[in-house]
Amino acid sequence: MHRRSTVAAARWLLALALLAPLLSAAGTSAQAAPDWTRIDRAMAGQAPRANLLVAEIVDGGCAPVHSWHADDRLAIASTFKLYVLAELVRQIDAGEAEWDERFPIQDAYRSMPSGDLAYASEGTKVTLERYAAVMIAQSDNTATDHLIARLGRLNVEAAFARTGHGAPELNTPLLLTRELFAIKMRQPDRWMADYERAGDAQQRSMLAHDIDPMHLDPYGGWGNWSGPTSIDGIEWFASAAEVCAVLARLHQQSRQPELAPLRAILFSNSGGVARDPAWREIGFKAGYEAGVVNLTWLVERNDSRAFIVTAGLNDPARLPDGWGPREALVPVWTCLADRAACGPS
Repeated sequence: MHRRSTVAAARWLLALALLAPLLSAAGTSAQAAPDWTRIDRAMAGQAPRANLLVAEIVDGGCAPVHSWHADDRLAIASTFKLYVLAELVRQIDAGEAEWDERFPIQDAYRSMPSGDLAYASEGTKVTLERYAAVMIAQSDNTATDHLIARLGRLNVEAAFARTGHGAPELNTPLLLTRELFAIKMRQPDRWMADYERAGDAQQRSMLAHDIDPMHLDPYGGWGNWSGPTSIDGIEWFASAAEVCAVLARLHQQSRQPELAPLRAILFSNSGGVARDPAWREIGFKAGYEAGVVNLTWLVERNDSRAFIVTAGLNDPARLPDGWGPREALVPVWTCLADRAACGPS
């Protein structure tokens, strides 16, 4: 979600190209279980706060294969969009919304990149399915805010509890992406400190009066935002176990005929993991902000077993290197590709 993430992404693409032979070799033969202690140590070296969960999806829930600080709640940046998707799916399933319903682009919900819809003309009619598709595949922020507007902010807030989040109040009031950008790009430290101390009602008032009237220019600069800023209080929060829970639920729902588009949405981005003969599908949702990295994959094997790998980093003082956890997880892809799967740690 931040300009420095673009530079980091270029470095990761180069690293992925160099490591592609390792990734593509996963699953070619039976492998020993990973050295989980070594993987955990590698994750711990990435940031002061980190977590990791590797789990198999069983009956719509998460059965841990390996868990390391998986109950620690961290800032997750754009990975919160899985909860927006969950609310959309609930409303479609309940007949309160439809995939092909069109909701126009409005300047009031225009956010900053990533995503191409930041540049769409006001009034452009976009289906809810397309909003959801680009929200996941491209992490489109403008799509996200339009979906929240259409679904109702209070309804999306409620989605956290509905999908197993143990402390949904941490995400109340739910920030629009444009609100987070406006706060961190333009507001002084004193305003942010006051916001973090305020109760929900006062926070909603501060957003309505001080933030929502601001116009964001996707062609403009990033203002005061040049490093980690209030990531412990002005963000979206979930543990690895909670991220796994909402994604496992979405995977189960994607099997319902009336929710068929959901499957393509979930598997629209492989997240840099090379295709392997063992994989039927790979899906990915990441969250990036200065000081925040979340990497979450959904993997479905040819034998119909499905797994979730989710890793998070938080550092209030510097920008974590998002390539670090990717490199640490290479042995995980190797063992998950084996038909015997990874042995529990």
